Amino acid sequence: MRESRLETKWESERVRDLVPSATIDLGDRVKRLRAEGRDVLNLISGAPEFDTPAEIKREAHAAIDEDYRYMTYSLSAGLEDLRRLIADKLAGENGIAARPDEIIVTVGTKEGIALATWACLEAGDEVLLLTPGWVTYDALIRLAGARPVSVPLHQSSPQMLTGADLESRITPRTRAILINTPHNPTGRVLGSAELDAIADTARRNDLLVLADETLEYLVYTNARHLSIAARPGMAQRTLTFNGFSKAFSMAGWRVGYVHGAPPLVANMLKVHQHLVTCANVVAQKAATAAFDAAANGRAGIRAGLSERRELVSRALDSIPGIRCPVPEAGLFCFPDISGTGMDDREFADFSLDEAEIAVLPGSAFGEGGEGHVRIAFGRRSTDALGRGIERLRAALARRTEEAAAPSEPRAAR
Repeated sequence: MRESRLETKWESERVRDLVPSATIDLGDRVKRLRAEGRDVLNLISGAPEFDTPAEIKREAHAAIDEDYRYMTYSLSAGLEDLRRLIADKLAGENGIAARPDEIIVTVGTKEGIALATWACLEAGDEVLLLTPGWVTYDALIRLAGARPVSVPLHQSSPQMLTGADLESRITPRTRAILINTPHNPTGRVLGSAELDAIADTARRNDLLVLADETLEYLVYTNARHLSIAARPGMAQRTLTFNGFSKAFSMAGWRVGYVHGAPPLVANMLKVHQHLVTCANVVAQKAATAAFDAAANGRAGIRAGLSERRELVSRALDSIPGIRCPVPEAGLFCFPDISGTGMDDREFADFSLDEAEIAVLPGSAFGEGGEGHVRIAFGRRSTDALGRGIERLRAALARRTEEAAAPSEPRAAR
């Protein structure tokens, strides 16, 4: 009894109503079921099951073998060589005039976004958030004492986000807009007109833009990834986040980065210094190999993911009650499962219990996610993906048959 009171006594208000990460929470449940001997197919995680390109791994081995400098702290902002390569990449590929001193190498993209919310937001500020959206955005905004305000994102490209969509949610407390393109979980790539609408809204209302571009290299269609920071008047009011986890299959290496105007980056660096000192230095050195030779490995990862995207989306779309458009980009399908007669949480439970496939309910991603589930297609084995979808098809067919079966007549009294 006393232990319970102590736990409550030292619970901060900022975490009291914070929802655990749906991805990690369900992932832990999958691990427990597997430990019990259940053959669960995990279609939750956004970490592709591909090998990190060999050039990157060789660079890590060389750093470990070389000398002391990679065994100690780097500059808090990150290795100079890595930041210079990132600046060159942003200038050459994204049209963002970047300097190394405007970049912080972070512990994954997630830390960079956390730094931005803590350094740039006050308690009570509001942040426009495109929803459905990655589960951690909402949590990081709330941890900073700010409030996320949902702006529903149309889930098919022809239906564009407009300035009116954004303006309708703005109040005197609105401080920033957080965008993600390519988008998790829908696979949408924000088009030029949509980015113009966001940029125009930000300029007219003096708002900061937080732009997560982590899935930049995983575009499979003719859609083109565009960076909002390259648009007129946006460089000084945009923080651009990216990293190496997805396109280079380096999720566990935990290397990301953020670029922005020097005053913003300087404030974020103060938080970064106290929080982590610097990102893992061996992993930073390995990431320097991602910009040239490893591009071939990146292309192989993208091709493998594109094949899996086609397989999973087509198979899901052929199941009665499920509609699954082929995503333009990213690592996930986001099918509409409302035709099955279950809501998204019921469907996720059914999928795990009856088909032994772990998927995430769309409502975990906020407004607009209801009636959908997020299904990751970055698994190593295409055979496993195909078998998994067939298990789901069979489980849903059994459910339909059972529902259609006549009930047993009651015995006469």
